[in-house]
Amino acid sequence: MAEEVVSKDQFNEFVKRMEQGFHHADQRHNDLLVALNERFIQADQRHNDLLAAMNQRFDQVDQRFAQVDQRYSDLLAAMNQCFNQIDQQRQEDRQAMMQQFQQVDQRFNQVDQRFAQHETRLVSMENWMRTTFVTLGIVALGVAAQLLYTLLRFGLKPPMP
Repeated sequence: MAEEVVSKDQFNEFVKRMEQGFHHADQRHNDLLVALNERFIQADQRHNDLLAAMNQRFDQVDQRFAQVDQRYSDLLAAMNQCFNQIDQQRQEDRQAMMQQFQQVDQRFNQVDQRFAQHETRLVSMENWMRTTFVTLGIVALGVAAQLLYTLLRFGLKPPMP
């Protein structure tokens, strides 16, 4: 290749244009860096906004779970209270039934005692009646014997067949 000879002015002009081109490239590079930094700042801001929104949503979800947990605890406590009341009522009913059974049992014992008293009285009356009938029988035999003796003594004789 053949070398071309250029003048100093042409060379200086070339160098000047090269410096302007480098300066323009540097300027373009700096503008691109600024634009890129702005995009990164926007992306970071968007990321932070989304992160804050997500955190807020997670806080709302956590708050809702806390409400659900509280409601669950309240319902569980209410159910336990109901079961305790049912158990207490069952115990009271059982005690009342046991009292009634004891009263009925006591009443049956009283009736048994009254029957025993009546049975004793009946046996006593039966014995008295036997004794009375035996005594009346003996007295009747005695009266009949006395009457027979009196009749025989006065000469009345029984009819002969």
